[in-house]
Amino acid sequence: MPFFQGCLFGLSLGLFAPMTGCGGGVSAGSAAVCTQDTFVPNYVGEIGGLLRWERVPVRIYFVRDANYSDTRQALAIQGLEQWMAAASNILKYRIVNSESNAQIKVRFDPSTVDGMTDYRYFVESGLLSDADVKIGIKGNNSVDIQSVAAHEFGHAFGIRGHSTNREDMMYPTYTSNVPLAITSSDLNTMKTAYCSLFQPLTPAPRSRRYETLVHERIVCPQHLHGEGEAFR
Repeated sequence: MPFFQGCLFGLSLGLFAPMTGCGGGVSAGSAAVCTQDTFVPNYVGEIGGLLRWERVPVRIYFVRDANYSDTRQALAIQGLEQWMAAASNILKYRIVNSESNAQIKVRFDPSTVDGMTDYRYFVESGLLSDADVKIGIKGNNSVDIQSVAAHEFGHAFGIRGHSTNREDMMYPTYTSNVPLAITSSDLNTMKTAYCSLFQPLTPAPRSRRYETLVHERIVCPQHLHGEGEAFR
C-alpha cells in the first residue's frame, strides 16, 4: 500500500454498474472542468487529485452508536460549516436521519485524536459514490473535534491529499487546542473540484454506461511532528 503525504492510502478496484443520479438538488458533476489556474492560489498540483459529488446538497448521516452525542455532532457540523461559509453557501449539505439515505456517514472514535476518511469514486468521471468519516474524540477537546471534522470533511468533499503549507486547513498536522481556519488556498482547491458551481460552464455530454468504482482510504495515524502536533 503506497504512502502519500503522511497518510496511508489503500486501493481496491472493481467494475460496477453505473451509479444512478441523486434525485433533486443542483448538479455539481458537470463534465466541464476548470484548469489548475482558474482559482488561485491553490494546491491542486500537490495532491493526489480532486473528486466531487454529482449534486448538492450532499446527504450526511451521523451514526447513532455508543460514541455519538448531540454535542459531538454539533461540533462536527461547526467544522463542516467552515467550508460552507468560506464557499458562500454554494456548497450545500443536508443532515438525514436514515443511514441508507446517506452519501457520507460519520462516526466518532474515542480511541484517537486523529481522523480517517474512506470513500469510493468512479475513476473515469471522478464522481464520488459514498464516503465514511471517522472523527477522533479522545480527550473530548471541542476545538480539536471541530478542527479534525473540518479537515476530514475536506477529504469527504473531494480533496484527496494534503497541502504542504502549514497555514492551510488541509495540512496534515495540527496543533491541539488551536482552531484551524480555511485559507484561500483551501477554498480555491475545493472550488476547482466544483468549478461548475463556482464558474458555470456549458456541460459536455458524458456517458456513464460502465465506470470503474475505486475504494480509497485516507488514514492519518497519530505521529508527533513537533510540540503539540500530530498527523491526521
